[in-house]
Amino acid sequence: MLRFRLFGFPVTVEPWHWLILAFCSGGLLQLNSRAMLLYILLFMVAGFLSLLIHELGHALMMRRFGCRQVAIVLHGMGGVAIPQEGRFSRGQDILVSLAGPGLQSICGLAVLLLMAPGKGNWPPILDLLLFQFAVVSLFWAILNLIPVYPLDGGQILNGALGPRRIQLTLRISITVAVTIGILLYLRTSSLLFPIMLGFFAWQNYQMLNHARNQRGW
Repeated sequence: MLRFRLFGFPVTVEPWHWLILAFCSGGLLQLNSRAMLLYILLFMVAGFLSLLIHELGHALMMRRFGCRQVAIVLHGMGGVAIPQEGRFSRGQDILVSLAGPGLQSICGLAVLLLMAPGKGNWPPILDLLLFQFAVVSLFWAILNLIPVYPLDGGQILNGALGPRRIQLTLRISITVAVTIGILLYLRTSSLLFPIMLGFFAWQNYQMLNHARNQRGW
């Protein structure tokens, strides 16, 4: 378990985070050379930095709205910024949700600009690390903004529609999760993200049934 502080925020990195990043690299099944091992390790570093920046964006926005105690935890394929105090308005919740993918995508685009032809002559290892960081940052930021709860896009949708329309939020979330999961599988032939989105769809389905029962349906 790795623990440190970043800009005053306590950060915890769980062991599963590294394993999932290694799996996401796509190189574990082809681990037959030092070059592939280096590729996996660089991907893990790039993914760790990108996801840390994502959660830092959430934490900084929470601090902006007066929450001084925020803990960052990186686990599995992502992470979470956990406020220890205070409550946010619906508008503030939306801005907090936007801040993570916003900062992450800005950093990814900045790195791409640095790598543009004529901007620098990077060593091959650093060039690969920067490229992986940019790809992970932009892909994860875009994926996180799709309206699937509990991803940031789902949180934004929930904030926009409000608690009284939670059933509509969950129906949209289920539909989008299934649709995007199928499209990603057809495009990549990988089961990783379809499984993740399918799990979210199942969670949302259970939450929808619970919401219906609460209303006496």
